[in-house]
Amino acid sequence: MNRPAFTYRQFSVQSATPLGLVAMLYDGAMAAYLGAIVAIEAHDIEKKCRHLNRALAIIIQLEGTLNFEEGGEVAPNLQSFYAYARAQTMKANVENSAEILRSLIQHLATLRDAWREGERRLAVESPSSSQERLSVLD
Repeated sequence: MNRPAFTYRQFSVQSATPLGLVAMLYDGAMAAYLGAIVAIEAHDIEKKCRHLNRALAIIIQLEGTLNFEEGGEVAPNLQSFYAYARAQTMKANVENSAEILRSLIQHLATLRDAWREGERRLAVESPSSSQERLSVLD
C-alpha cells in the first residue's frame, strides 16, 4: 500500500466527525461498486466478487450502526434501504448487471450527500447540541 495515501486516510478517519465517518463509508461502498462495474465490463469475475464483497461488508457495517431507540423514523428507513442494497448487490452479481450497481451508486450518493449536509449543519450549531443529535448512530 502507498504509505502517504494510508497515512492520509488514517488521519482523515481519526479527525472525522461521526457523520463524516458515515459519509466515508458511503464513499467506500460507491468506490467498491464502481470497481465491480469495471470488473463486470472487463469480464473479471474474481475482481467483481472482491469489490461486491467489500460493498456488502460496508452496507452491513452501516446497518450495524443504526440506533433504533434514538433514531426515530430514520433508522428503520435506512435499515430498509440497506436490505434493498444487499438484495440488489446479490442480483447484480448473479446477472452481471452494471446497471443495477449504477442505480445503487446513485442512491448511495443521495444518502451520502444528506449525511454531509447534516454534518455541515451540525458544524454551525453549538457543540453540545451537535452531540445530542448524533443519537441516530450508536
